[in-house]
Amino acid sequence: MNETTSIRPFTITEKLDWLENRYWKFGQDDTLADHLHDLYEVDDEGQMTAQPRRDPLTGETKGLMVLGGSGNGKTALLMRTLRADPVLTEFKVDKPGNTLFITVPPEATIKKLAEIILQQTGYAKVDTKLRAADAWEIARHRFGMVGINTVVIDECHHILRSGPGRDVLAAIQSLKHIMQSERGVALVIAGVPSLRDAILSEPSGETYRRFREFHLSRISPGSTAARRFGQNFLKSAEVLGVQVCEEDAVAERILFAEHGQVGRSVALGKEILRDAVTRKREVLSLEFSERVFQKSNPNFGMTPFHPGAWVAVKKELEAIGWGA
Repeated sequence: MNETTSIRPFTITEKLDWLENRYWKFGQDDTLADHLHDLYEVDDEGQMTAQPRRDPLTGETKGLMVLGGSGNGKTALLMRTLRADPVLTEFKVDKPGNTLFITVPPEATIKKLAEIILQQTGYAKVDTKLRAADAWEIARHRFGMVGINTVVIDECHHILRSGPGRDVLAAIQSLKHIMQSERGVALVIAGVPSLRDAILSEPSGETYRRFREFHLSRISPGSTAARRFGQNFLKSAEVLGVQVCEEDAVAERILFAEHGQVGRSVALGKEILRDAVTRKREVLSLEFSERVFQKSNPNFGMTPFHPGAWVAVKKELEAIGWGA
């Protein structure tokens, strides 16, 4: 069951499945789609195609850098885009597609990333003695063989860490070569702000200039995104059959508790609703919302879910430097 279904979930299992798959929009989807549109050719109707734009002189494709702090929802946003976009279809070994989505493990090197690409594109016999440069050459060749036009690298900052056995400059240039080769693809890389700093460390700046930047910001109180968060939370509660008292300002408290970080705020909001569903509570209370929050944050005394008017609770929390 997904977010577009018109059938309301009835059983606890159906409700939990619906909630897990429900995607909450904040307006960042449209901005990302606009940035992606610039990476590709368009047809005579002005619609984006799957064919990456190429520089007529160099033949190079273009890139996009998606930046945001930990918990700001980069991964969910990118994966949602792949699911919803009619042009970009995710590639799997057993399923045709034009877009390869890769999540970089924390300790991965640039060679390891090339090996991951080879494995995910069906190249079964990866020689562990293969040099990084050779692995990347094969990987770029694989894109053309299996029909991949777009590569999305999530947590890309992991391959740009300095340390023993790592070559940051070579890693940066490997990203550039993805867009330079004959089988160049549109490249989307995502990571924390240090990703941008690492790429800027290349003396020539050649790789950085090939990327445009899309920064994911936190949700500010009173913003359009905050209003949309509240609407998402209340609509989800309604579908799940959970009553939320407007004066409790639960959505505002969630955003304050997670400092406006999109991913963390959505996770907490859904966990609070899940708790109400699994325990068959028809009305959401601040008491039980606080219990959910404290399971992951046990060291706080007073929390944003403290009983009382939200304006007064927020003022007191700010006065004691809560969460600073």
